[in-house]
Amino acid sequence: MLFSAIIGFAAIGTASAQDQPAQDGMVIERVDIRGLETISEGFIRRSLRTRVGQAFDRAQVEEDVRELLRTRKFINVYADTSVEGGRAVVVFVLREKPEIVSVALVGNHEFKDEDLYELIPSPGQPLDSYEVRRAQEELLRKYREAGYYYAEVTIDERLLEEQRELVYQISEGPRVKVRKIEFEGVQSFSTRRLKSKVQTKTYIWIFRKGAFDAEQAERDALDVERFYREEGYLDARVGYRLEFDEVERSDLRVVFVVEEGPRYSVAEVLIEGSEAIDEARLREGMNLSPGAYFRDAVLQEDVRRIRDMYGEIGYVDVRVSAIHDFLAEPEVVRLRYVIQENRRSRFGRITIRGNSTTQDRVIRRELRFFPGEDYNVLKTREAEQRLRETSLFSQATITPLDDVEGEREALVEVEEADAILFLIGGGVSTDSGVLGSVMLENRNFDLFGFPRTAGEFFRGQAFRGAGQRLRFSAEPGTELTRFRIDFVEPYLLDKPLRLSTSLYLFQRGRDSYDEQRFGMTVGLGRRFESGPLKDWAVEGRVRLESVDIKDVDALAAREIREAKDGGTLTSIKGSLVRDTTDSRFRPTRGYRFDLSWEQVGALGGDYTFGQPSAGITWYKTLHTDIFERKSVLGLRGDVSYIVGDAPVFERYYAGGFGSMRGFEYRGISPRNGIRDDAVGGDFITLVGAEYSFPLYGKSLRGVTFLDMGTVEEDLELTDWRASVGFGLRIDVDFFGPVPIVLDFGFPIAKNDDDETQVFNFSFGASF
Repeated sequence: MLFSAIIGFAAIGTASAQDQPAQDGMVIERVDIRGLETISEGFIRRSLRTRVGQAFDRAQVEEDVRELLRTRKFINVYADTSVEGGRAVVVFVLREKPEIVSVALVGNHEFKDEDLYELIPSPGQPLDSYEVRRAQEELLRKYREAGYYYAEVTIDERLLEEQRELVYQISEGPRVKVRKIEFEGVQSFSTRRLKSKVQTKTYIWIFRKGAFDAEQAERDALDVERFYREEGYLDARVGYRLEFDEVERSDLRVVFVVEEGPRYSVAEVLIEGSEAIDEARLREGMNLSPGAYFRDAVLQEDVRRIRDMYGEIGYVDVRVSAIHDFLAEPEVVRLRYVIQENRRSRFGRITIRGNSTTQDRVIRRELRFFPGEDYNVLKTREAEQRLRETSLFSQATITPLDDVEGEREALVEVEEADAILFLIGGGVSTDSGVLGSVMLENRNFDLFGFPRTAGEFFRGQAFRGAGQRLRFSAEPGTELTRFRIDFVEPYLLDKPLRLSTSLYLFQRGRDSYDEQRFGMTVGLGRRFESGPLKDWAVEGRVRLESVDIKDVDALAAREIREAKDGGTLTSIKGSLVRDTTDSRFRPTRGYRFDLSWEQVGALGGDYTFGQPSAGITWYKTLHTDIFERKSVLGLRGDVSYIVGDAPVFERYYAGGFGSMRGFEYRGISPRNGIRDDAVGGDFITLVGAEYSFPLYGKSLRGVTFLDMGTVEEDLELTDWRASVGFGLRIDVDFFGPVPIVLDFGFPIAKNDDDETQVFNFSFGASF
């Protein structure tokens, strides 16, 4: 044995014969500590709540005894009490645990001593059998996680008991490598799909150790079993066995043994407890209907849908439980949705907290709900997202407080993000070459927030808080140079009117000429946030621009030579937009449709032509994983046409990001001249599909895509291009707002004159 069993008890009221035990309420005269050898008395007294001068409390003394035992420094603790001169005397008697004299590790080669010593007790600590055994298990776990399946860790019991020297003897054995993972008894799912459910991985030289961990294998079996049950195999059982190579015992094959059992379907669906919403309406759109296979993911989606339907009309505390009952008939279940509606609530007071700089009105205009309305949890959820997407807040939550006579206060809590951004950095892309970047942006600007004192200005307290945006940016580059000043007022006069203005200088080298533009735009848009026109917007924009075309090659196409020296360009553009997407930045559902006409020459200038265009993008979430990461399908279609005679620098081109990947930037175009110069077309149509899915965490996503379209000289379809590919989207906080985009596109239909490019990338960083 290591040492005698560690026990602790409190003996209250065992005073000597000549003394009486203390009674509750007596003033404590003295508190004595006895039995200490190495532990300081100060440590003990800091642990006690029983103090001199206080009233004696038997229950408190008992709690002090338990507290001392919890320190694990003592074999035994008890308290003795007596009375002296009408006052209580409390004596705590302690028996210390022996201390560990030395600690040693023997037989470890895979791990250094310093890596293992942090797992075990140190010399001078109390000799606690629990800690000794716990350290033994930790050492064994560390070896097993590293793949040493045969590892053993023992303790020299005799040396520990006689001399209090702790020696862990380690027998490492060979490192076991998982060479294969197999599934036995599987009929309904592919091995590849099941492997995605397990964390045990096979050995790959350099990249993966292939370590076997029995606890992880147990969890993997449970995860596979859970997957089967979520897919309707409610009787499924999954275990595993190990098969070692007969010659090389370190090579391991892990075989997961599956008993699938029958797949259950839904015999009937019952809804219980629904009073506020008609049962027929609840059944509309249900995915789990009689005859369908039972699937947990679909079930949970139906539960969320029912909960949202109630939450939309004020039932904030609705409870929806889904219960499946096994029936006498084999392989079917009865599904019951049990609803506890609770009380219906209205919006009461709306309280805003956390905005030290941002004005309340900036937050309230994004809420779009008001006191007296039904408390709509869908509206609050959408408002949280709108607040975050303003970029003014890093966090935004709306919490319903307690119901008071049918009203709930809505507590809006925000955490303000950095409003002033100063970024110096650079980037590179296949479309624009190498770019430097200097940007100063105030995301929470207030045009009329003049400082009252010079100190307010220099402390950055002026011109802030109205939710306007002012940005100065300069991007000098090898192929493209831009300078811009942008100002945006998203709620002009506190109405859903968006005013945007830009002043810019743009320079770019083309294949046969250099292009420079200097101009400005002013836009005004009206959004409809409620009523029959909800999600619609009308927009108008005026453009004034001076275009300079110079350094034209002598052998350039006629269209390019005719555009030499450029000219003045003005336009008025009107747009009609409907946007039902759930996010401005990363939409996962809904669509955006826009129809516009830009009339160049409306305010004078050297050119006159019209540009009607239409476009639509549509998004649908196809899958949501357990981490709430979504796999999204996106479809798009765009068509534009030039009515009249437009110069080469205003015509349409395709290729590159946002157009057709697999082709160079502006690599798709009608061509002319001795060198087949790209001269642009009057008609462009682009369609495509992209599937986006999570790969790792929230920072890495994969995409697959199909891009199709063409650019024509007139309103016709003579050539058709198409490409397929895949890519990565990498969000790295360090690099600021610009993501890393990597796309590989492969043309499957093209014109002989098209310029192709398999790899497209965009990368930016801020320092």
